[in-house]
Amino acid sequence: MTSMNSYRTLKRTFPKGAAGHLLGLCLALLLLLLSASPARAGQDSPFSWQSLSFDGGVVPILSGPISGTIDGIPVPSQSLGNLENTGLDFHLRWSSQISPHLGLRFSVGYMAFAPNMGFHGLSALPLTAGATIPLVDPRHATGGLIPYLAADIGPSFNTLSANSGNAGSVSLTVDAGVGALYPLSPSFSLYAEVLPTLIQGPVSSQNVTTGTSVSSGSMWTLPVMLGVTYNYGIPSKQ
Repeated sequence: MTSMNSYRTLKRTFPKGAAGHLLGLCLALLLLLLSASPARAGQDSPFSWQSLSFDGGVVPILSGPISGTIDGIPVPSQSLGNLENTGLDFHLRWSSQISPHLGLRFSVGYMAFAPNMGFHGLSALPLTAGATIPLVDPRHATGGLIPYLAADIGPSFNTLSANSGNAGSVSLTVDAGVGALYPLSPSFSLYAEVLPTLIQGPVSSQNVTTGTSVSSGSMWTLPVMLGVTYNYGIPSKQ
């Protein structure tokens, strides 16, 4: 009941529409996970270890409206998906597995797109905090994949260069999706993730005197990532 009330409260806090619902759902999920007691882990074995991860992959743009002028020239399309080719996405992550079905993670990312139609190349630097929910206890998994759910939220520092200066912005980014971990050894694992991602207003500059007055709506992307993880401080199995 408490988690449901938290979700309803968060839902009223954010704007209506897909962006507001996704953001409210992600925050409610994080609140639910953080409020869940990991005490049961102590009944099994000491449970806490850390990981360092690096991943990379492709990131197509699904949607994102844009309008205005840059350096006095109207943007050649009203869709960011037409103006930017499929980009590349990279993350450096630190994670802590704090219970059998809850991990916390902090990420620094870099996303870059190649310009199209004579437009400018867009890039983003997201700094996010998030959670993972392993669907299988990682200590007791014997071979095969460990599927999990994941969600992240934080600021994104976006850059779109113009002669008059940066037409990017600092905006909110949020993602939620699924992943799978494949242990190679107690210390190393491979993983893959698919995380539908929202960046709110990645392009914004309102300076009419310089000929750059442009704004964009929320940009949706679909990163598909492959990565490697190094685990340390793993408790022994019992």
